[in-house]
Amino acid sequence: MASKKNLKKDINYLTQEVAETCFLHLHLNQDKEEKVKEIDAMVHEVVDLRNDLMEKINKPDEDALKKSAKAYYKGIFQQMIDKVDDTFERLDKMDA
Repeated sequence: MASKKNLKKDINYLTQEVAETCFLHLHLNQDKEEKVKEIDAMVHEVVDLRNDLMEKINKPDEDALKKSAKAYYKGIFQQMIDKVDDTFERLDKMDA
């Protein structure tokens, strides 16, 4: 990871993309109440993920940083990628 600044930009960008995609699906499925609730929950999960990851970056775990700062921030990045991928997969399954 090049810098915390770039990591924050990546987190903001990817979570914004997921939220925009969720809103698009929400617009397309307005008449389906169960899908609306599920998409709404996904948006809240993504926002919570963004806030949690930013909190981890701004106030890192000192014990983890002593072991390896690179591994700590790489773990944050991987957590973001996994959750974004999972959300896109769930949205894809809704369309099927």
